[in-house]
Amino acid sequence: MLRTTTTRLLGKPGILRCYSTHSVPFDEKPFPFSRFEPCCPDAEAKQAKNGYIPCKSHPFPNVLGRKIDMTDPMTRPAGVRHLVGCIGADAMEWTRAKVEAIPGIMQSLITTENQWLKDHRPQVPSDKSVLATVAERPTTSHRPDVMLFPEFKLFQGVSSTNGIIDSGSPLYSALKSIWQNPYNSLPPQKEWQDIKALGPLIVDEFNRVIKEKGLQDKVEVWGTSHFGGHKFAGNLIIHQRGLGGHIYGNVRQCHVAAIVDRHVLHGKVIQEIWRGQVTPPSI
Repeated sequence: MLRTTTTRLLGKPGILRCYSTHSVPFDEKPFPFSRFEPCCPDAEAKQAKNGYIPCKSHPFPNVLGRKIDMTDPMTRPAGVRHLVGCIGADAMEWTRAKVEAIPGIMQSLITTENQWLKDHRPQVPSDKSVLATVAERPTTSHRPDVMLFPEFKLFQGVSSTNGIIDSGSPLYSALKSIWQNPYNSLPPQKEWQDIKALGPLIVDEFNRVIKEKGLQDKVEVWGTSHFGGHKFAGNLIIHQRGLGGHIYGNVRQCHVAAIVDRHVLHGKVIQEIWRGQVTPPSI
C-alpha cells in the first residue's frame, strides 16, 4: 500500500469548525484525471481486469496496480481529530503492516484509551471520529512525539510506563478530554507547541513537486501507517489550516502536481478522488 501524509501550515490556531459534505470547498474545475488514471498510458500494455494501465512516465508495480479498486465508493465517515505518532523511519513499528501489534506509541495510545474506557463512559461515541496513525517524521528525542490535528499541536517526548501513557503528562490530559468527547477543546498546556511545518513512489513525487514550487519551508511530506482502504491505494491525507484534514484515494504520481496546485496552493478539495474529511477546519 502506498500512503502519504502531507500538510501545509497557514493561518492561526483556534477552535474546531465542522461543515457538512455539502459545504466542503470542492474545486469546481474538473480534475484532469479519472481515478488512478495515468498521465501517459502505455499503449503497448494490456489493460488489467480492474482497468489498471501502466504509465510511461511514472513506473508503478503492476502487481499492485492490478489490485487497486477503481469503482467502489471511497468516501468514509467524517472524523474529528487525527493523532500522529512521530517515530522516525528507523523505528521497528515502521517495519510492520500492523503497527499496533508491537510495543510503541500506537500500542500505547490504544492500550491507554482502553484502560480509560473501562472506568468511564464517553459523552459521544468515538468510533471513526479519531484517527490514529504513525509517521516516519523524525522524533525530537529518544521518545516519540505526538501531533494533534486539526489544532496543529505537537507534544514532544511522550513518556509511558509498561505501555501506558503517564497519567500526569499533558498529553494524557488532552487525550482524556478527547476520549470523553472528541469535540472538546484541548486543555491549555504550555508543553504543547505549534507545529511549524507538516507525508515510497508517491512520497518522492510530492517531495519533487514541493521542491520545484519552492514550498520546502511551508510543506512537509512523510510516509504514514495504514488508515484503511488498501484497495484504494495510493492513499493521501492533507492537513491544512482553514481547510481541515482530507483523505484522497487512487492517487498516482501522475496526479501529484495537480493536487499540490489545487489543494495545497489554492485550498480546493478535489471531489473526484476525495475519500472524506478526517478532521474539521480550525480557525
